Amino acid sequence: MSKEEITPERKTVFSEKMQRQVDKLRWIVESLSKMVKLEQNIDGFEGKAIGIKQTILDAVDTIYEKLEKKEINFTLESFEDRLLYHNRKWTAEVFVNLLENAVKYTDRGGTISICVKSYDLYTEIQIVDNGRGIRQEETTDIFKRFYRSPEVENMEGSGIGLYLSNLILEKEKGYMTVDSEHGKGSCFSVFLQNCKN
Repeated sequence: MSKEEITPERKTVFSEKMQRQVDKLRWIVESLSKMVKLEQNIDGFEGKAIGIKQTILDAVDTIYEKLEKKEINFTLESFEDRLLYHNRKWTAEVFVNLLENAVKYTDRGGTISICVKSYDLYTEIQIVDNGRGIRQEETTDIFKRFYRSPEVENMEGSGIGLYLSNLILEKEKGYMTVDSEHGKGSCFSVFLQNCKN
């Protein structure tokens, strides 16, 4: 960058590449920090009975630009807000992780939808995409810390997001499942406890 013979255009290209790498490193460091805080209960994690709708909207707002950039058809099915036991900031992080993965592994012009279903004890929040899907033998491995499928090792990612999401849900006495067909798409379901009005 400091060499005079490099054209301003090339300097701009280098600068943009450096910024992307800095952003990636920052994200990895922040994720590792969050992971350690949750594993060692440093953050004083607290959940409470609050409406889930705003938590979902916060997550969608965070990734909406990426959805538009890839021209992905996004649907948030209409649902009645429900009080669920969760921490808004941390649970929004779970949904952001799942949505970012869906965007990353779905082709341009694909579809992603969010659907909320209520049951007696839990409410299920489904994030469904028609992306590349996950091989059946990998559906448990993807939740392990730092796991990266050989098929996506050349794509951006650190193997932290799903592990971190599981940690968060454990703190909320919730859980997550995945139903996926390789080459056809995935459905990640987050289950959070219902709270009485």
